[in-house]
Amino acid sequence: MIKDVLDHAYRLTEPTLEQRMHADNVASRCLDAVRNVARSYEEVTDIMLVGSYAKDTWLPESIDIDIFLKIKPSVDEHRFESIGVEIGLNALREYNPYLRYAQHPYVESMVEDIRVNVVPCYDVEIGRWRSATDRSPYHTLYMLNMLDAMKRREVRLLKRFMKVIGVYGAEIAVEGFSGYVCEVLILAYGSFIDVLKNASVWRDNEVITVPLSRLNLDSIRNRFRDNPTPLMIPDPIDEHRNLGSAISYESVGRFILAARNFLKSPSIEYFTTTATTYEDTISKHKPEMDSTIVLELTYERRSDDILYGQLKSSMHAIVKQLNVNDFKVIRSICYVDCNKGRAYIALLLESLTIPPITVKQGPKVFDAVSTTRFIEKNRDTLIWVDNEGRLRAVASRRFVEARSLIEYILTDGLESSGISKGIVSDIKKNGFKVHVSDVRMIDGLLSNDRYAFREC
Repeated sequence: MIKDVLDHAYRLTEPTLEQRMHADNVASRCLDAVRNVARSYEEVTDIMLVGSYAKDTWLPESIDIDIFLKIKPSVDEHRFESIGVEIGLNALREYNPYLRYAQHPYVESMVEDIRVNVVPCYDVEIGRWRSATDRSPYHTLYMLNMLDAMKRREVRLLKRFMKVIGVYGAEIAVEGFSGYVCEVLILAYGSFIDVLKNASVWRDNEVITVPLSRLNLDSIRNRFRDNPTPLMIPDPIDEHRNLGSAISYESVGRFILAARNFLKSPSIEYFTTTATTYEDTISKHKPEMDSTIVLELTYERRSDDILYGQLKSSMHAIVKQLNVNDFKVIRSICYVDCNKGRAYIALLLESLTIPPITVKQGPKVFDAVSTTRFIEKNRDTLIWVDNEGRLRAVASRRFVEARSLIEYILTDGLESSGISKGIVSDIKKNGFKVHVSDVRMIDGLLSNDRYAFREC
C-alpha cells in the first residue's frame, strides 16, 4: 500500500524534462544578465546559484532561482545593500523587478512564471558570518556533496508532504520546516519514510544530527540549553546554530500527528492540496462559530516577516487585554490576504459576553493594614467576609461585550494597548473592522487539520 502511494507521489513531485529545460533556460539567461551587470562592481567576488534549484531539490509547482552576489567582507553594510539592489534591478529590468526585504533588501522578479531572486551575501569563511545570507552558499555546496539522486527524490517527497499539511516554510507566517531542514532530515534519517517513522516517536527537545556530526547529544543539549526548542538541529555548516529555533511547537505537533496517520493509513491525499470549505466549517462548528470575532485591518506594504511579526505581537496583546478583563480566549490566529492588502486577527472565545458584576478577592481579616486598605477602596459596594476569613467585594465590570472592549483597545486605548507600532500606524491611517460570528472571515480558526486529526 505504502509503495503504491509513494510511487504515485514520486511522479507528482519530480519535475518533467520540459520543466527542467524551462528552468535551466531562465536560470542561464538571468545568471548571464547578473554577471554582465556585476562586472563593473569590483566589490563582487563571485556569483553563484544557491537554494533548491541549485541543489535540484525543487518541486514542479514552485521554482525559485536564487542568484547570490558574493561581496568582499570589507564592504560596509550600506554599500553592501546598494550593490545588491543596483545589480538586481539592472540585471532584471526587463522583467519588472521589485524589492523584497529580509535582514537586507534584495531584488525579486517573475520571469516566465519562475521566481528569480538576486541576493547579496558576504564572501566570508565559515563562522565569520556578517549577514543572515552568508551561510547559504555553504549550505548549497554541502548538500551538492551529500545528496545523491535518490536522496534528492526523498527530499522532494518530504517537502510536498509538509506543504500539503501546512508546516513547510521557516517564515514567521508559518514557523515551520525550511527546505534546508527537509534536506537535513533526509540526511539524518535516510529516506522520507524513515523521517516519518522517527518523527512519530520524537520527544520534546529531540536532537537531530546528520551522519558524521562531531557533536554528541549531551553537548548539543548543553549548547542550546539557554533556548530549548521542540527540535534541536545543529546546522551542519555552523553547529552553533539551531535550525529548530524557527519551528514552532504547533508545526512540530502537526507534523508528528500527520506522520503517524500516514504510516497507519497511507494516502495520496498527503501529497495533493485540498481545502476545507466554509460549508464544512458551518456544519461541524456552528456553536463555536457563534463565539468568534475577527479584526480586519488594511496594512501598508512591508516584508512578510515584519508584517507577521507585528501581527502576532498585536494579537497576543489583544488576547492579554481580553483575558485581563475576564473574557476567555480559547484560540487565536492571524492571517494575511496579500492580494487585497488585508490582515486579520481571528479569535474564538468561550463567550462574547460576560456578567455585569464580578467578585474581588481581598486579604484575610487578620492582616489589619491590607484589610483597611481594601475596605477603603471598596466602601461604596457590597463587602463581606467569606468562610475562609477573607474579604470579598462586588465590582462592576466596565466591559461586558468582547466587541466593545476590542473597539476600545483599538481607539481610545490604542497607544497603551501593547499593539506593535506598525499595526498602530495601519489602524490610524486605514481604520479597522470588527466581524462577529461571520463564517466568511474565520479562515482556519475552526477548521481541524485534516491530516493531523483525520480518522485512521
